[in-house]
Amino acid sequence: MVEKKDAAEVWGREVSAKELWPRVEAAAGPGWSARLAPGWQGTAENGVLFHEGDLEADSLVIGPRPLVVSGNVRINGLLEDGHAADHTLLVVLGDLEAENIATFSTLFVAGDARIHGLLFGASLNDDLFCVAGGLTANTLAEGGHHLLVQGALDVEVLVGTNLTTAGAPRQRLPPHDALLPGTWRAVEEDEDGVLESTLDPQGLLAKLRAGEPVLEDTRISPADKAIAAVKAKAARGEQIPRLGLPLKQLKTLPEALFSLTWLEELTLDSNDIEALSPRIGELKALRVLSLESLPLTTLPVELCRLPALQSLSLRYCDKLTRLPDAFSELETLEELYLDAMALEDFPQVLLRLPRLKKLWWWRFFQTPPARLEALVAGMARMPGLTHAGFFQGNLTALPGNLSRLAGLKQFKLGLDRVPPAEVKRLEAALPPGCLRVGY
Repeated sequence: MVEKKDAAEVWGREVSAKELWPRVEAAAGPGWSARLAPGWQGTAENGVLFHEGDLEADSLVIGPRPLVVSGNVRINGLLEDGHAADHTLLVVLGDLEAENIATFSTLFVAGDARIHGLLFGASLNDDLFCVAGGLTANTLAEGGHHLLVQGALDVEVLVGTNLTTAGAPRQRLPPHDALLPGTWRAVEEDEDGVLESTLDPQGLLAKLRAGEPVLEDTRISPADKAIAAVKAKAARGEQIPRLGLPLKQLKTLPEALFSLTWLEELTLDSNDIEALSPRIGELKALRVLSLESLPLTTLPVELCRLPALQSLSLRYCDKLTRLPDAFSELETLEELYLDAMALEDFPQVLLRLPRLKKLWWWRFFQTPPARLEALVAGMARMPGLTHAGFFQGNLTALPGNLSRLAGLKQFKLGLDRVPPAEVKRLEAALPPGCLRVGY
């Protein structure tokens, strides 16, 4: 293995940038060379290392001087750039094949690129990985780096957004679903696990240099992995009453889910599920169900017949304009979260829910006075209601007759802006200590 400090120098003879540029420019057409020209002028002015013919090595580290290879490059391990300079440059006039690539600077390939494992790019969005031909890779992990592919794309997983290509990767995943622990940092997590993460460049690079595995098995979806983990715990006799599948890029409910007939809590928030399978009715032990931020237009009758459901969240379901008549069959429902902006009017079906005690309304932005009046009037017709609230948004005025809510034990006002006079008026209309301002 070549020592890192001399990694680029041993591979070529020194030539002038002016002498070599015509050959580089002609390698893949004007579009490719036009993108390369600014980086070439900035890094190659003091000379270029030129390797005539093919180059094969176990590893290769580029920098500080630019390296141009006239033939194909094959790296059996890690190809890494950005060594001992703010900007480095590798130009391959043939094809590039590598097990893994970690690029922090500029890398151009005039032919095709094939990466068996991971292409990791990070440069604070300053630099570019450019392929004039096609790109084949298992995973692209872009942490602030531009990836440009002019030919065909054959990529299993993309982490990041800065990919310019006519094709598309088969999956787009967050770091924690695509890469093994030690290569990313959690940004947000809860009892369902990691919800948001970011790449850990130092940790990822350390594992790549050490030859350690970095890729998750993405042949199994994150949702199926979570379901399998819950099943395994249940098989060991552990009590696993809940399952969280938020942000799993689901379009339908996984078939494996319906075997969890003992499941008591299920979270499906922030997926692309437009319609729930009627088979959700098979989860008869469900007590808590969260469907937040789903593009649902209706709810299946089978959901409305879940015999044990006590809490249901439909926050941010902005396409759900009405609740089905069958909703009244949720005889055990005690707590409900609804999107005030989505629903056309106060759902009259709520008046037929015998055990509903808590009703929380979300999203009040430019809400018409008639809509507010309908919500207050509707809640006033629910004698069993003990807790309610308005959350998220702002109001300039509340309905006139607020005393209709005097039967409540608690009313929460969690809005960004309500005139103080309106808050005082609501407080006066409710029993002492009933109003809570804030989330």
